[in-house]
Amino acid sequence: MSTTKDINTVWDRRACPLCGSFKISIKPNSTAKHPAELMPWETAKSYFIGLRSDQVFFSYYRCQDCELLYCPWYFNSKQLSELYAAMPDNTMGEDKSTVSKTQSAYARWIMRPGVSNNRYLEVGPDIGLVAKEIVNLNSPQHITFLEPNQSVKAELLANVSRIESIEVVDFIESMQETNFSLVTGVHVYDHLLKPLHDLQELRKNVSPGAHLAIVVHNEKSTLRKLLNSKWPPFCLQHPQLYNPETLKEILKLAGWKVISTERSTNWYHLKHFVKMGAGVLGISPVIAKLAPNIEVPIKLGNMISISQAI
Repeated sequence: MSTTKDINTVWDRRACPLCGSFKISIKPNSTAKHPAELMPWETAKSYFIGLRSDQVFFSYYRCQDCELLYCPWYFNSKQLSELYAAMPDNTMGEDKSTVSKTQSAYARWIMRPGVSNNRYLEVGPDIGLVAKEIVNLNSPQHITFLEPNQSVKAELLANVSRIESIEVVDFIESMQETNFSLVTGVHVYDHLLKPLHDLQELRKNVSPGAHLAIVVHNEKSTLRKLLNSKWPPFCLQHPQLYNPETLKEILKLAGWKVISTERSTNWYHLKHFVKMGAGVLGISPVIAKLAPNIEVPIKLGNMISISQAI
C-alpha cells in the first residue's frame, strides 16, 4: 500500500478548501487502483478526460474539522488552465436534444416566483444549454458568461444569439458588469480549486437579494455508496465533492443562505447510459445492444440548490 512519502513532489499539498485546515483522515475515503498523486504530471494529465473502468483520480480524504471530502494533493492552477483550455463539450456523446431535457428541468426549477434573471451570470456555461433554456423562459437584459474554454464559445453565443448585451470572460476579475440578479453554475463548484473564494467573489458582484443556483454531485448519495470507488464523480476533474451539509456550510461562509436543495434528475438515452455504465464497471459494451433506445430520467446522485444573497 502506498503512503504519503510516495507522493510525487510535483503535486502541491492543499488545505481544505472549505475551512482551511490541513487535518485529514488517516486513510483516504476513496482511492483509485493507481492514485494520481503517485504519478508524474505527464501521465496524470492523460487521464483527465473520459470515463473508464480503471479510473485514475487523486485520493479523496475527509477533512477532520469540517467533514468536506477533498483531494489534499491535486493539480495547481497553471496545470488546470492548460487542461481546461480546450476541453470537449460536456455532453459526453449524448444527443444534445436529450441533454437539453436535463437543462430545461434545471431552468424551470431555478426560475421560480421571486427569482429575477434580468442581469444573468453563468459560471462554466459550456455550450450554453442551461442559458438557452433560461432565456427561453424569460429574456434577460444582460448576460455575462464566465467560461475559459475557448473551444465552446462559438456554440455558447449561438445558443443565446437573441440577447444583444452579452459579455464572455475567462476570469471573474475580468468582468466589466456587476449587480447580477441571478447566478448559476451547473457542475462547476466540484471543479474549482478555491470554491469558497470564488463564491465570495460572486457575492460581491450581485445585487441585494440576488439568487445563486448550482448543481453538484452528492458524495453521500445512494449511488456513491453502491459504486464505491467506481462512482464516476471520483475523477481528475473534481478536487472536492459535497454533500448537503458541506454545501450548505460553504455557501453560508460565502454569504449565501440556502433556500432549497433537492435531488436532481438527468435524462439519457437508455442505450447510451448502459454503454457508459458498462465502461465504468468493466463490462462488455455489447450489453448496451439489449437496451431499448428510449429516453429515460435517471437520478445519479446529484443535487440542485438555490440560495439567496445575505
